[in-house]
Amino acid sequence: MLCAILCPDMQQEYELVVVTSVETGEQDQRSILDEVKKMVEAGKGEIASVDSWGRRELAYPIKKNTEGLYSIVSFKSDPAVPQKINSKFKLMDEILRFLLVKKESEKAAVRGKKLKVKK
Repeated sequence: MLCAILCPDMQQEYELVVVTSVETGEQDQRSILDEVKKMVEAGKGEIASVDSWGRRELAYPIKKNTEGLYSIVSFKSDPAVPQKINSKFKLMDEILRFLLVKKESEKAAVRGKKLKVKK
């Protein structure tokens, strides 16, 4: 949150994985993804890609569900948008699980590889 205040023009890349209940259906899944798009665009960000993986078996039962509908959204926005998405998704019952991560920059990835070589 401090970065959002100190450097408001700094946009970062994020990736969101959403698993919704099969019972809610694909129409509800699309409405959830539309909400994500609206939040990102309201925060002056942009959606890079939206991938729907469809129906998949879960590794373990979640809320008595053994299958879920998977979607992955890649987007670029300021740091405040993921916090809004996180707080909104925690309250939604039709979402079984979600994971929102900041993508690692190429410089950090290169720096990490260099450190591994020196060991």
